[in-house]
Amino acid sequence: MSARRRRSGPAVALVALLALAGCAGDEGTSITEQMRQGDDKGYVAGDGQIERLAADERTTTVSLEGTTLEDEPWSSADHAGLVLVVNVWGSWCGPCVAEAPDLEQVATELEESGEPVEFIGVNHRDTVQNALAFQRTHEVSYPSLVDDGGRTLAQLGGLAVARPTTLVLDGQGRLAARVSGQVDATTLRGLVDDVLADGATG
Repeated sequence: MSARRRRSGPAVALVALLALAGCAGDEGTSITEQMRQGDDKGYVAGDGQIERLAADERTTTVSLEGTTLEDEPWSSADHAGLVLVVNVWGSWCGPCVAEAPDLEQVATELEESGEPVEFIGVNHRDTVQNALAFQRTHEVSYPSLVDDGGRTLAQLGGLAVARPTTLVLDGQGRLAARVSGQVDATTLRGLVDDVLADGATG
């Protein structure tokens, strides 16, 4: 499988998306509240909030490396100068399943248009076999890093508490946008286009 290779907002804008994320009964419940509940869901479902950072306010740099589900080494350092979309997911997470076609749609559109964008998944709490089965079932063409006991995920610090979480990094590896919860194709494409438009790529 091959790896995949513009609207600036205010400094930091938090926008609530309608009915985008979470399992039944979780809509409108904040991440903090879910963590306090201690229910049996087994993960924190995002509430669909979007965080956007203007180019001059990006202070968090993300370095990510690991091994793909196909047992190949992968490092964000090898993709310097490209916009990087990082999606943290698990096959057991309903919103992750629901957003998979949207992520693949945007990845395919950007590749076909020749935009300098790469997608990488970070799998969480799956066996390699289950994660690969998910990729086949949902025709995911970009790679994902294996869950190695949380070590790969830990490289993202506290940026990916919810499942799913999608991060958009500019070409300098700085956090430019984050969606805590399920993302749709229109929203994701807009976030990536914003970063492409601001020119923070090398």
